[in-house]
Amino acid sequence: MTGGRAELVACETCGGASTDGPPRGARLLARLRAALERVGDVGVDVAPVRCLWACKKSCAVLLRSSERVGYVLVELEPSDEVAGALLDYAQLYLQSADGAVPYKTWPAALKGHFHCRIPRLPAAAGGLTTPAPRDED
Repeated sequence: MTGGRAELVACETCGGASTDGPPRGARLLARLRAALERVGDVGVDVAPVRCLWACKKSCAVLLRSSERVGYVLVELEPSDEVAGALLDYAQLYLQSADGAVPYKTWPAALKGHFHCRIPRLPAAAGGLTTPAPRDED
């Protein structure tokens, strides 16, 4: 299934407190929101989260969709280039059936920043499954 909506969830506390302004995560979140305003509705939502527990690899962003696997990207720069690359990748992600995007089409600013892949929830495929009872010997 292609289409639907995707969400970029950016850790707004990534990088911790800074003497020169907001944390790096908050700055990346602001740049993501500004980039989304410039391009309009492309099927991608941007949301904050207080922490993604990737502190040693900040800035971190989660890309997710109810129909696809999710990805956590880390060690991102809070720049317009990275914000645009995240939106570009999210659109490629939405064009895929399962969330897998061919490496050769990844924006250069994101290569080397994928930390982990998160399998989609079974609920997206029709409901959580209850494990079968185990035979007790």
